[in-house]
Amino acid sequence: MAANVSSSYTDATPSKHTGVRVAVGLLGLAALVIGIVLLFNPVAAAKTLALLIGLSLLIGGLLEIAVGWDSGRRWASVVLGAILVIGGILAAAWPGATLFTVAFITGLSLIVHGAVRVGVAIVARREIPGWGWLALAGAVNVLIGVIAIAWPQATVFVLSFVLGLQIAVFGLLLLCAAFLRPGARTGAHTG
Repeated sequence: MAANVSSSYTDATPSKHTGVRVAVGLLGLAALVIGIVLLFNPVAAAKTLALLIGLSLLIGGLLEIAVGWDSGRRWASVVLGAILVIGGILAAAWPGATLFTVAFITGLSLIVHGAVRVGVAIVARREIPGWGWLALAGAVNVLIGVIAIAWPQATVFVLSFVLGLQIAVFGLLLLCAAFLRPGARTGAHTG
């Protein structure tokens, strides 16, 4: 006697958006972990801090691209992602980077990215699921970017804490945008 283990799920194919949501979720988790490392490792040297911040900006840029890849606004995601990727590469690869250099590159990247993110999220709010989370993430980036530029003489501890908090919150908000979409928990099914 054999049990019938087939169900309607065995022949189901994953949605084309499932891969993007998983990628966004994994990159958001990576951003969250890097943010926590920055928060709890405040005595890192400036070069280590520059590498961690560069990596966090790079992951944030990849997140931006992944979030909007399947949308009708792919160009906006690529531009937003490129802003953070360029900032991340500059922060990590700048020869002899000082705290001022790292703070300025990071702050400028976050301000430009955050302002564009808020603008795109608001303009396309009818098309972007979870647009409020993305707008909030952009606003957090602008705020942290202004703090980083306005307070360049901050110690490694303060810079690590502020930027670690920023990337951790950014990663958490993008995790929410990836997995807490309207109808995600209600089991809504569209034909």
